[in-house]
Amino acid sequence: MEITKKTEYAVSALVELASNPGEYISSKTIAARQDIPANFLPQIMALLGTTGWVLGVRGPGGGVRLEVDPSTITIRDVIELIEGPIAISKCMSHEFSCNRDGRCPMQPVWREAQEAFVNVLGQRTIADLVDATP
Repeated sequence: MEITKKTEYAVSALVELASNPGEYISSKTIAARQDIPANFLPQIMALLGTTGWVLGVRGPGGGVRLEVDPSTITIRDVIELIEGPIAISKCMSHEFSCNRDGRCPMQPVWREAQEAFVNVLGQRTIADLVDATP
């Protein structure tokens, strides 16, 4: 699995919004501040809106703002929203059926690595990233 730019942009947009609590920020401003191509933001904001994380308001003074506490959004949450379930190997994908299941010497290694990876992503939040941003 590879984390795409779309996911990185979603995280960056959430960090920008979390850095300005309660403020409506235009997509153009978010794009400029976070070096995100402006054409990506509408679809990213639409996805973030489906979770209730952000609210968009049109018109003068409008924009997008974060609607939830950034400490409740983990990096894992964002990745799974954009990419789907996390799988570091095909073997760990729910959509993959392996005829060597239970007999593969790599399976325990993949499980351990998957668990560690998902745990790290599940422990880090958008608020953590805001706090770590200079």
